[in-house]
Parts: sequence; structure tokens; C-alpha cells
Amino acid sequence: AQRRAAAEEAAAAADPEEAEPRRVERARGVYERALRSLKENQPDAKEERVMLLEAWRAFEEGVGGGDDRVAGVEKKMPRRVKRKRPIYTEDGTPAGQEEYYDYIFPEEQGASPNLKILEAAYKWKRQKTGDE
Repeated sequence: AQRRAAAEEAAAAADPEEAEPRRVERARGVYERALRSLKENQPDAKEERVMLLEAWRAFEEGVGGGDDRVAGVEKKMPRRVKRKRPIYTEDGTPAGQEEYYDYIFPEEQGASPNLKILEAAYKWKRQKTGDE
């Protein structure tokens, strides 16, 4: 591993133009591994995943890897949704609701097909209450 690193450093010193694409590909690999690690090891760290994806998108825009690379990162970006959760006092009595923002990633949308049914039911209910 040390020999390979030394050889890459020598190649970078000899021809910096050739080393640039290799560094960009390695940086993309780091972003992909970091995203996969956050997804697998810390599934509740959604804000961290969003920050990582934003940094990756900025990297791709700065490097000029092409619109397809930037679009590939943007496809992984989540949707921001406002949700509510109940708030309880110290003795356990309900104290109202708190609004918070949650992120729904594209791979999570396929895992919950019941949400589409629920959305359709809400839409139907609104139509019925509006008609009467």
C-alpha cells in the first residue's frame, strides 16, 4: 500500500494533469463510501446525509464533471417534509404538538407504498367535505 501511494505521488509530481482525474475519482469514491456508511450505520443521521450530499454536489459543480454527475447527486437528494409530533410534559400529560422538518430520501419512498394510499385518502376526504 505504501509503495502504491509513493508511486502515485511520483506520478502526480511528474504529470500533475494526469493525476487530477485520478484524484477526482478517488474523491468521488470517498463521497460514495461516506454516504453508504451513513445510510447503513447511522440511519437516523438524515441531516448529516443531506450535508454530505450538498458538499458532494458543490464538489461536482466545482470540478466541472458534467451535468450528468451533478444530476446523479441531485437524484440522491431528499425531499424536505414538515411533520408534527406530540409534546409531553415531565409528568406525561400531552402539551401540544411540535412541528419539525424531516427528510425523505428516494430509496425510502419505495419502502413505504402506503403513503400514496394515505395521500389519496386525504385528497378524497377533502373533496367530499368540500362538495357537501
